[in-house]
Amino acid sequence: MDYRRTKYCPELIDIKQKKKKIEAAIKTKYPRAKDMHTYIRNNSLKFKKDFIEAYNGKCAYCGVSIDLIKKNEFEIDHFIYEKAPTFATKKDAGYMDNLVLACHDCNHNKSAFWIDEEWIETLYPDGEKIKEVFFRDKLYYIRISDKYKEISMIKDFYYKLQLDSELHRLDYLIMNLIGLQQTCKENSELYIGLGKILYLIRKKRNII
Repeated sequence: MDYRRTKYCPELIDIKQKKKKIEAAIKTKYPRAKDMHTYIRNNSLKFKKDFIEAYNGKCAYCGVSIDLIKKNEFEIDHFIYEKAPTFATKKDAGYMDNLVLACHDCNHNKSAFWIDEEWIETLYPDGEKIKEVFFRDKLYYIRISDKYKEISMIKDFYYKLQLDSELHRLDYLIMNLIGLQQTCKENSELYIGLGKILYLIRKKRNII
């Protein structure tokens, strides 16, 4: 189970193909474009909206949804930090596969975090392995699975992004309740009751 998904969220599929289509659209409009980050991060261009949709409107790290945060609060993260010695210039880091959708908190918490080469594939949010690294416990907290919990790089990534935070727990709970509420539209009493619960939890979230 993908720790970023609730039972009501669609599965993230064909993400690489969707991103390639966005890249093709950028190059069609801007034939000399090389740094995809320049175009996708721009809130005034359609490409950011397309990028958000490619990720089902969810942060690739914590899973917070566009149901909770606005388009402008989503940012485009360089998975491998743009100033990494791997790249000759910042623009070199802006290739499509290195860009992932992140909420403001995850992007800024991660910042210049360096991921050792041997763990890049494991922690790459577009891949499958990250689903084995983290999971949700019964209280909706994001946890590290037993297989990885003693690995320093995994723990450093986990705590750097503050994936253990109460905020991510509340976000997941809210997204579950939103999904449940959408299935109860014909039951007005239950729908209204869930709305009241959502209001209280959102209020608590906004205080954090």
